[in-house]
Amino acid sequence: MRLYVTPASPWVRRVRICILELGIADRFEYVQTRWPHSWGTQTVAMPADFTAATPVMRIPALVTDEVTLTDSHSICDYLDEKFGNHRLLAREGVARWRALAAIALANSVIEAQIMRRAETLRTGPDRSDDFIAKMRDRTLRCLAALEKDHLPGFGATFDLAQITTAIACGYDEWRYGPEWRSAAPRLAAWYDKVAQRPSMKATEPAETPQR
Repeated sequence: MRLYVTPASPWVRRVRICILELGIADRFEYVQTRWPHSWGTQTVAMPADFTAATPVMRIPALVTDEVTLTDSHSICDYLDEKFGNHRLLAREGVARWRALAAIALANSVIEAQIMRRAETLRTGPDRSDDFIAKMRDRTLRCLAALEKDHLPGFGATFDLAQITTAIACGYDEWRYGPEWRSAAPRLAAWYDKVAQRPSMKATEPAETPQR
């Protein structure tokens, strides 16, 4: 299986953590992608194999003999079904829907973080500080909701809901600093514990290689 990656992407990190938690890292060819800072607002040229795998030009992208997947959730779900017997995300029932509710909220955090990043990279008069502030506020509001509505239900298994939540916390800390902690202090204490997991330590974010 071939997986297109970059160390800055929280979506890529989610897939890589699932791979490590499932113990299947040796099954993959990892292809490091390179992105100019103009990615947020302009079409950028990418290698032909990458655009063939993911015409939307987003990462991660997983290419297998069976299927090509270009969304981190579908990749994690595929790997969990194929190799984990639904250990990371329940197949059905209330447990599945509760996990998906938490994942949707954590996904909203990550989406806001990335849109904020893209707008921050914009130069000139078109850059909107109001939009940046809106994405910041959305992030803090959703993290507080994760703490209130979902943290009490997190169990002993580091499942996809917890993985996605931890990635959202970690990305905000790495990219924007510790401000988020005051909005969700109990979530921050939980994050400090799970951040010590080997899968989390091995996938700590770093800047994307530039061309």
